[in-house]
Amino acid sequence: MIRKTFALLITAGLVALPALAEAGKARTATGNYNTIMITPEEGSPSAEGHYSNGVKFKLRPGERFVSLSIADEAGQTVRATVGQDYDNDGKTEHEHEFCGSTTEPIKLTPGAPVIVWAQEGQCADGTTSLATFGEVTATFTR
Repeated sequence: MIRKTFALLITAGLVALPALAEAGKARTATGNYNTIMITPEEGSPSAEGHYSNGVKFKLRPGERFVSLSIADEAGQTVRATVGQDYDNDGKTEHEHEFCGSTTEPIKLTPGAPVIVWAQEGQCADGTTSLATFGEVTATFTR
């Protein structure tokens, strides 16, 4: 009986080891964006500008933070907004802005996808951001 219990504990421990090792690892995912030029219709108060498609990342169970960086094909620093859509209505409720890369991980709400939009404009340091097309890299941690 003691041997069976001991063997069972060792087997359970061996099965749990990969899960424990996975818990401390980061997961990296990438997605591509491109921008389009929007010209307002005549008489419209909207401004002309460049807008990117949103790069969407799905969270895996246990992922609670994300660090982001953008590599634009033009080689410029790109300003971006990142958010989560908690209620699946197509609008983000939790938004952060960054230029080039996040300075620290962003806390996430489990289950809600993360969406990143490259933007034109200016970064906080005065650098001009004019996104063309490129890649967003997301590093998820627990």
